Amino acid sequence: MAKKSRRNKRRQVRLSAAQLAQPRGAESAEPLAVVVAAEAPDLRKEYGRVFTDLKRLGIVAAAALVVVIVLVLVLA
Repeated sequence: MAKKSRRNKRRQVRLSAAQLAQPRGAESAEPLAVVVAAEAPDLRKEYGRVFTDLKRLGIVAAAALVVVIVLVLVLA
């Protein structure tokens, strides 16, 4: 079995000078985008195929469960 290495868990992260530098003018920068509240999307329209797939998956799962129960009763 491999021996555990004992690393220092409180390691300092070393950053270069370029990574530590803050961009100039960041304080006066304007927001890039304004979030506008839109009306609620129609879920049936957006996720119609997903709901159909979920129904199909539920039917297949129920059928598989019935098959398993029948097999348990027959083989027991």
